[in-house]
Amino acid sequence: MQKGKFYEDKAANYLKLKGYSILKRNFRSPFGEIDIIATDEGYICFIEVKARNYNYLVSGKEAIDFRKIEKIKKTALFYASGNLDRLFRFDVLEIIQGKDFREYNLIKGAFDCSVEADSRG
Repeated sequence: MQKGKFYEDKAANYLKLKGYSILKRNFRSPFGEIDIIATDEGYICFIEVKARNYNYLVSGKEAIDFRKIEKIKKTALFYASGNLDRLFRFDVLEIIQGKDFREYNLIKGAFDCSVEADSRG
């Protein structure tokens, strides 16, 4: 099993324990990919999963740059085109892996929902 799928499986299980209902995994559009799409407290949540070793210098959230955020937002709009009356949220789930532990840090509303006018993808 590849590392990304392993941590996305762990993330999906963690989110279910936190009350999320998983709608899609690895949703692809012409603009990019979203790791997990789920519902939580009336929101459709677009969730980026970032796994890091415990001694990694950059956090998972910090590793998501402006270009990645814009791709996630455009992919979210592509997914939600028929559900624009719903509430949306962008979450990040950081998974910190140590030698004998695994820690989860769920950041709800990690970045805002506005989309830049640039449509180059």
